[in-house]
Amino acid sequence: MRSPAAAAALLLLCAPGAFARSTGISAVGRDVVVKEKVPGRIVAVASDVAIESAVAGDVVVWGGDVSFGPRGSVAGNLVVFGGSIHGVPGRPLPVAGSVSTPGTLLQLYLAEMRRAPWEAGVSSRVVWGFRLLALAAWLAATVALLYFFGSPLARAADRADADWTGALLAGALGVLTMFLAAAAALTLLPPALAVPIALTLGAAAVAAKVFGMGALFLLVGQKLLESFSPGRRPAALALGFAVLGGISLLPVAGAIAWSAASVVAVGVAFVSRFGVPRMRVSLA
Repeated sequence: MRSPAAAAALLLLCAPGAFARSTGISAVGRDVVVKEKVPGRIVAVASDVAIESAVAGDVVVWGGDVSFGPRGSVAGNLVVFGGSIHGVPGRPLPVAGSVSTPGTLLQLYLAEMRRAPWEAGVSSRVVWGFRLLALAAWLAATVALLYFFGSPLARAADRADADWTGALLAGALGVLTMFLAAAAALTLLPPALAVPIALTLGAAAVAAKVFGMGALFLLVGQKLLESFSPGRRPAALALGFAVLGGISLLPVAGAIAWSAASVVAVGVAFVSRFGVPRMRVSLA
């Protein structure tokens, strides 16, 4: 599939290094034929790449095929989205690094995430690209929440500010309960019942986390701006997202902080009942 969204995703994946090496090749919508040695990396969108000589860096192709000639080789990694790889018949692929296609991209990402932070090459471009894509998705989701559910989000943020320890406890218990319930359903119930129950619990957990994280972004931004005015909510949301998102990119500590925030977010959503106002009944 050759679409603008796919092209944008690839450019984001390659952002950390795409502009740092002027000796590489970048192409959008035009085929690339490598006849001389390339000292950098090759990035191609909606293009086929024919490698007839040596490439010193990575080769990343979205929406195109990659073919090798008798003298073609890649010293880095080969990543192909939505295309196929054609080598020289009877010879292994001349790729020194890893070879990734849509079927193996998840395994590549999980393998990178399992590596210790002090190992060489742990901050690969693929992992950084995934992190940036995830943060972009979080920003889009929270902006949509603020636009459509500004008042419930603000009420949830106020509840988190009033009792964040309770939100943390509720989040931990909520996550544990939903996990155990889903595991029990998949183990004890027939598939016709277990799968819908597990999917429903998973959807509830995702909804609670997304809503709660939006409330946390808003709360952090409001604290830093020292303003709870409705008119400044967009600025507060952006500032809170920038702070927590920036912390999440830190090695080791970022993952721990984001995980803790996720647990608190689930608790915020549950404790505040997704920002539903509490009805008070006054007795005469």
